[in-house]
Amino acid sequence: MQKLLKTYDSFIEFIIVIFFAIMIITLFGEVVSRFLFSLPMMWAEEIGRYLFIWIVYLGAAQGFIQNRHLTVDFLSKKIPSPYSNYLDVVLHLMIMIFLFFVFVNGVKYAGMNFNKSAYSIDWIHIGWMYAAIPVGAILMFFNIIRILPIKLAKKNTTK
Repeated sequence: MQKLLKTYDSFIEFIIVIFFAIMIITLFGEVVSRFLFSLPMMWAEEIGRYLFIWIVYLGAAQGFIQNRHLTVDFLSKKIPSPYSNYLDVVLHLMIMIFLFFVFVNGVKYAGMNFNKSAYSIDWIHIGWMYAAIPVGAILMFFNIIRILPIKLAKKNTTK
């Protein structure tokens, strides 16, 4: 199971790197084209924006696994260890409830926009950009489920 999860993490990180590389190459090409040849590529900025949105949502999902999200821990540092671990689990459960609503509304919003073309590229539908919202939400939800047993085990060892 751990090998499968490691493969999953590597795949998501690979997709992030690929999207980032495509975004950088496309935007660099647009800058060169605009300033050296006075031929702007109107679609490059839009592709860069859509890729950046996907990078943000996929990266946010990976942030849960690597414990990279910013937290305000002023209150939790004042609470004794077993209780602060309970608080951490409760906060993650609240995040999961929020992500459920983000997922449901993201699916609705993406579905409403799958028939609309992007502004400068007819063959890309805006729904694909908005699909990053429910995909990111479900991946974050899944990754929180993965880290909750670790947090609960940490809670049990600090008694």
